[in-house]
Formats: sequence, structure tokens, C-alpha cells
Amino acid sequence: MTIRHLYSNRPNCYEIYINNKSIGCIKDKKDFFNIEDIIKKDAEKRFGKVNFKDSVKLIKRHTDSDKCLKSSKDVNRLIIENSNTEVNAVLMKSDGREVGVLANEKEMRQVLDKVKNSYKEKEKSDQLKLVNYITYVNEDIKIRKVNSVEEVISTIGINSKNPIIAFSRYTEDDLLSNNDSLRLSRGSFSRTAFMSIPSQGTITSPFGSRWGTVHQGIDIGASMGAPIYAAMDGKVYCTEWENGYGNVIKIDHGQGIQTVYAHCSNICSTAGEYVNRGEKIGEVGSTGRSTGPHVHFEVRINGKPENPLKYLK
Repeated sequence: MTIRHLYSNRPNCYEIYINNKSIGCIKDKKDFFNIEDIIKKDAEKRFGKVNFKDSVKLIKRHTDSDKCLKSSKDVNRLIIENSNTEVNAVLMKSDGREVGVLANEKEMRQVLDKVKNSYKEKEKSDQLKLVNYITYVNEDIKIRKVNSVEEVISTIGINSKNPIIAFSRYTEDDLLSNNDSLRLSRGSFSRTAFMSIPSQGTITSPFGSRWGTVHQGIDIGASMGAPIYAAMDGKVYCTEWENGYGNVIKIDHGQGIQTVYAHCSNICSTAGEYVNRGEKIGEVGSTGRSTGPHVHFEVRINGKPENPLKYLK
């Protein structure tokens, strides 16, 4: 082996390995660390504190200089695409249809604002209402699966026959009644009249004072084994036996909204599972402190029980 051969094949770049997978080469490792720094700062702006746990290696290599990654954007994208780091993000849905995964509620509002602006141009009007029910669920997800606002907007299909999110002109009735759609169109996620009845039956006990205590939900009398349905999209976070409640199911819907379904004879869902509004999650029973088959249904807003009748469609 000649000195000329050794010289011409000396290392002239660094091969980047993320979690033991090669993503390409870079000439200067300082450039890599600068890009990595930018990624971490950008992630903290979107998600708050992020604990990056990826394995990163830079190994000296020789390659043709034109094969090195030249664009910092390409390096940035490849690092993210191969990262196993998890962040807490929000799964956004419209009428139960998945819209995308975003960093937070602020980005959801950005999506709605941009979609609304597109409809303003189409409808030649500023007086528009959101026609969908927008919900979200918090979840831990790999950072590479989180969408940008622009990516989500591109999947909505604003100009299609069946867009995931749509706006329409107000009617006179809308403006007079100041209804829920009006509140939604102003950029908040409606907390009223958006839940489905969890079981078909008769309300046998209302919310409020009862027998010297406060009844924190409503009781819906139904036949033993009748289906219990999720009132709204969400993530099941509890399926267990509790004193008084018997077999109970609890669902987190995001925005501080939770629902409780108690006295089940059978639980058909599992903790950690995502369910859609109207999906069967259990069966009516009389477990726990109960005088007969029924479902005890609670709505909690930021931990405080509220009258479910205010929220049922």
C-alpha cells in the first residue's frame, strides 16, 4: 500500500449513526452538533422539556465529497425521522375522524385559523362557523410521528367534497341563538352539547342533592347487560373495581374533560385504549353500591363533577 493510496483514502468526513442506523455523512462534526442543538431548542419550544435518549455516533470515514450531506435541513430531517425520543402531544380529531398529531392546543388553533382563512376566500365572508366537533387526546408519541401545522392542513382536503374540517356561513338563527358552533368558530373547543348518551334507558336519579349527599352524576336505568357506549372520543385510563362504583370505566377526553361509567356488569375496554364516541366500552350491571341495573354516568371538568345533562346531545 503506497503513501499516495493512504493519503487519497484518509478520512475526510463523519458518518452519522442514529440508534445504530447510518443516515449519511457530514464533513464537519461541529456542523452536526450545531444542527442537533437547533433540533433540541426547537423541540423545547414546541413540547417543553424533552429528554432525548437517542444513541448518536460519528465515525470517521472516507467518501467522495459530493456524497456528503450538504443541507442542514436534510440532516435535521434525517435525525428526526430516525429518532426514538417520545414527547407528549395531542391527537386531534374532527367528528371522530383523525386529523393529525400536533404539539399542543395552540397548534390546533393555528390549523383552525388557517382553514377558516381559506374558507373566507371561498365564501367571500368573514361570518363563518365551524361545522365540526373538534376533540383531542393527549398521548406520548415518538417525535418523528408529530405533524407540523402545514402537514395537517394539507391532509384536510379543503377543496374536496368531504373535507375533514369545514366552515360555513352563519344563518340568522345561529347569530340570534349564539349557539355552540359560534363559540367553536371563535377558536375554543366546545364543552357543551357534544356528548352522546352512554346507554339507552330512563334517568332514574338526577345530578345534585340526594339522600343528604350530592349525587355527582346521573343514573340511567337499563336492562342487565345492555351496552354502555363512550360519550365522546378519548383514552380509557381506568378499568377497575372501586368501592361504591363497582366495576368502573373512566375516560380522558383532553381539555380537562373526563367521563365515568359505573356499576358495569362487564368491562369491554382496557386502560390505555383509545375509543370513539358511540363505541361499546362495557355492559350495564349492578355492581358496587347499587339498587338495580343501571349505569351511573359522571362528567368531570378539571376534576369537578358537573351535571351531565348540560353536555349530552
